[in-house]
Amino acid sequence: MLTPQQFVARVAEWVAYVNKGSLDLPDDLLHRQASFRLNGVAYEDIMGRPVSDPLVRLVARGQGGYRLLLTAVRYALTAPEIAVRDIDVSRGLATAHADLSGTLRDSGEPWTTTCDLALVVDVDGRITEIGVQMDPAAVERIQRARSAPASS
Repeated sequence: MLTPQQFVARVAEWVAYVNKGSLDLPDDLLHRQASFRLNGVAYEDIMGRPVSDPLVRLVARGQGGYRLLLTAVRYALTAPEIAVRDIDVSRGLATAHADLSGTLRDSGEPWTTTCDLALVVDVDGRITEIGVQMDPAAVERIQRARSAPASS
C-alpha cells in the first residue's frame, strides 16, 4: 500500500510524462478498468453503445481510454501542459486542482483553464476512476478547437 506522499510522487511522475508529450504512464498507476468522467458523465456513456460491449470497454477504460482522451486533448491544444496543485489524499480518494494550458489548434492563441480532479484509488495505489470538473465553456472551447482545421 502506498503512502499519500508516494501516491503524490506517482501523480507528479504522470504529469511529467504528459508535459513531455508522452502517452506513457507510471507502471501500475492506472487500473486496467479505470473509468474517466468529465463533469459527471462517463466517457463510455457518450459512445452510444452499452458499457457491456467489449469494444467500448477496450477504448473507453484503462490505458486505451486514457490514450484516446489525451490524444484528443493534444489535437485541440498543441503542446498541452498540466500543472497539478493542492493534492489531498485520504482514504482512497485524491482531490486536486489542475491547470490545463496550451495553444489552441484552431486560432493559435495561448489558452489556459482550471479544473478540479477527483481520483479514486484502490488499496494497491492504482487509480480506478478519474473525474474532471471543468467549466462547460472551457469544454466547448476544446471541442471547437478539435473540430476546426489547423490555423496557418
